[in-house]
Amino acid sequence: MSGAGLPCRTSFGVMMISNRSSSPATATALAEQARRAHRYPEFLPDTLRAAIATHLGVDPAAVTVGAGGTAVAFTILQDCLTRTRTRRPRISTPVPTFDGFAILARMLGATIDPSPLTPSGIPDLDALLAGIGPDTAAVILCSPHNPTGAIIGNAELRAFVRAVPAGIRVILDQAYVEYQENPPDIAQLLGVNPDLVVLRTFSKAYGLAGVRAGYAFGLPESIAGSRGREIPFAVSAAAECAVPVALAAQRELTSRIEAMRAERDRLIGALSALGGTVLPSHANFVYLPGDDGIAIGRLLRSIGIIGKECPTHGFRLTIADTRTTDYLVDALRLTAQTA
Repeated sequence: MSGAGLPCRTSFGVMMISNRSSSPATATALAEQARRAHRYPEFLPDTLRAAIATHLGVDPAAVTVGAGGTAVAFTILQDCLTRTRTRRPRISTPVPTFDGFAILARMLGATIDPSPLTPSGIPDLDALLAGIGPDTAAVILCSPHNPTGAIIGNAELRAFVRAVPAGIRVILDQAYVEYQENPPDIAQLLGVNPDLVVLRTFSKAYGLAGVRAGYAFGLPESIAGSRGREIPFAVSAAAECAVPVALAAQRELTSRIEAMRAERDRLIGALSALGGTVLPSHANFVYLPGDDGIAIGRLLRSIGIIGKECPTHGFRLTIADTRTTDYLVDALRLTAQTA
């Protein structure tokens, strides 16, 4: 669930261009909230939970909220490891993936069991399923996947969650789901596997990374353990203020996502013209696989564009704004002419 700004070299040096910002209404609400910074947030985030539950159309008891998706993932994994009977708990997940999962596993004394991606950047579900063993406490998969932007087909995802043995928590990380055109029917997936928990964040499409607000939902009995680990006062007053405003601005969110897709298409065209292989993306970034992708990433770094290098796997580049795409396209064109 990671995301960072995109540095852009200008005549003034290196300037950080962040992911698409929050909506103007959210920014206004946050500015007003700053005057009330001396006040505590709710002891537990019940009001925010209710707002998220209303947005999802679910019971508030089915929702857990935390200071960002990573914090929520931590409480879910804590619950998984508490319920497991093994002394050597393991967490299965495709790699490369969000770096935070390995950190959380290490903090909790669990071991990551990695499985590969397909050449298209999609989690290899057969390999992931084959890696589940008696010590597996949880399975984590992302769709859209981080860092490739690939999605798991609805039928394939449904078959996978059905095949996971009962009692093993399946965490579906949907940090980038707002960018996906046809997201899966979660109610249908929960009907197939009640151990499924869906993890989401307001850090990506909603532009609230600095506010730190994330949530998970599932069946109430599957969420109860994570809810019981919510830390008092952990969800800030800023998050309580900003999230409902962001949820109400769905038309603006759609417009911003469409603008991002246009920039993504421009960037894919420029990188492809340079000779790069770019995987189809359903997120706010593009991914160039393999050694060639890493080489292009290092070339971009040499002209002031910094993305995320996934050692031995490839290179991910976040979509920023039109000005940054203009700079990058012009820089790639110039680089190609002088190479």
